[in-house]
Amino acid sequence: MVPLLANRWLIAIPPIWLVGSGALLAILTVIICWTLLAMIQPRAGAEARASLRDGFLGPLTWLTLIFSAIAVVSAPLVPLGQIGRSLGRMLSVSQAGQRVTVAPGAVLQEILLGFRPQELTSLELKSDAAIVVRTQQPIEGFALAKVPDVELSPDRAWRWNRTDGEMTPFLGQRAKLEATNPSDRPVQLEIGWQLAPEFPQAAILPWTTIVLLTITTLYALFRLVPRRIAAIASATTKEAIGQPIFAVALIAGIALLFAFIVIPYNTFGEDVKMLKDSGLTLIKVLALLVVMWTASVSVADEIEGRTALTVLSKPLTRRQFVLGKFAGLILVALLVFLILGSVLMATTSLKVVYDAREGAKVDPLWRDCADEMITVVPGLALSLMEIILLAAVSLAVSTRLGMVPNLIICFTIYALGHLVPLIVQSSVGKFAIVRFVGQLFATILPVLEHFTIEAAVVGGVDVPWSYLGWAALYAGLYSAVALLVALVLFQDRDLA
Repeated sequence: MVPLLANRWLIAIPPIWLVGSGALLAILTVIICWTLLAMIQPRAGAEARASLRDGFLGPLTWLTLIFSAIAVVSAPLVPLGQIGRSLGRMLSVSQAGQRVTVAPGAVLQEILLGFRPQELTSLELKSDAAIVVRTQQPIEGFALAKVPDVELSPDRAWRWNRTDGEMTPFLGQRAKLEATNPSDRPVQLEIGWQLAPEFPQAAILPWTTIVLLTITTLYALFRLVPRRIAAIASATTKEAIGQPIFAVALIAGIALLFAFIVIPYNTFGEDVKMLKDSGLTLIKVLALLVVMWTASVSVADEIEGRTALTVLSKPLTRRQFVLGKFAGLILVALLVFLILGSVLMATTSLKVVYDAREGAKVDPLWRDCADEMITVVPGLALSLMEIILLAAVSLAVSTRLGMVPNLIICFTIYALGHLVPLIVQSSVGKFAIVRFVGQLFATILPVLEHFTIEAAVVGGVDVPWSYLGWAALYAGLYSAVALLVALVLFQDRDLA
């Protein structure tokens, strides 16, 4: 019984391995770039190496190293052949074809095709004379795919397109056709096909690498261009990581995310969706708590303790001070989401197997675990946008008020922001004063429901890229307004 349970749990390993392999590839790429930089510019290479002890890159490096180690250790448990073929198909030509001459009087002439049946998405057959093509080969007298023989003529081509969930007309590891030519002359048969990766979930690997390299590159450019703002942001990040609340939030978040795997939600087979919903809410609340605490400590306490006056006595403007603090808050939020978000993705993959075992369901495939894990990513992105928006609000409040008022105000805005659509809807047709208050809240407060996809998670609906783009635009505009308010409030603040 124990080996059987162990084999079931191994199904959840490949999606986690894909994330770890992407992290490993990102680390190798960074090492190669750093080696070249050190050979060309030794001083720049030394600065890049020293940046690993920075407040942001240090924890990010440890995170990638942990997942890289998991990928190395779990490599023997992963179907490398399936993943490798799918990755290779992503880089190769998806459309191809061939021309075959069918001999006169041929009966079931075998034609081998150069692809795996599982990769086929469309197939087209054309001929210059009447011919019969069989697209299936029966096994022990039974045809597994119900596709009839195709009768071709010069004026009629045949095309097949696979829809979602439909079986391919081919069997086995090699796709082949069988052609019958009743005429006494050779017939030219044109075959065209379009292919797709057998396991598109393998794209997790390159996307993980791209995301990590993009974050690292943007952070390196940020440190090089606005140096004074970057220095303030780096100090803010280090200060946040040094606070006990940061470690407590991460430890509590990781422990709860793993506990969510075994918690029974009693949802009649929908426990995976509940785990994703609960995990996204947990990460959002913990990140908001860390960001607000950091904003209060790094701004309000520095103003009260006269530390800000010392910092601004250097060649640093108040605008650069506020922008640097905001950039530091963004880095802190991003760090929390990268750490806890990666744990949530891993626990989602494990939960799929656990839920199937507890519900006596058919054992899932590793691609089923990967599909559930991928649906978490848009929720993490939208939640990060929401926290960045609230970070700008918290920064504006911190320029005038202390920690306790900041926590109260921001959590109130967080609660009311999610209730704005309900407030507006409930005020329709009511008293004038009620309608006015509802419209006032809708105008001043951010509509945080734009960043919530619980309904999409529960309904299994994909979140389009356009929605993420509009949500990012809304978060950017509202954050810009909040930053403008912060600059106005801090510009005439007496620091002495």
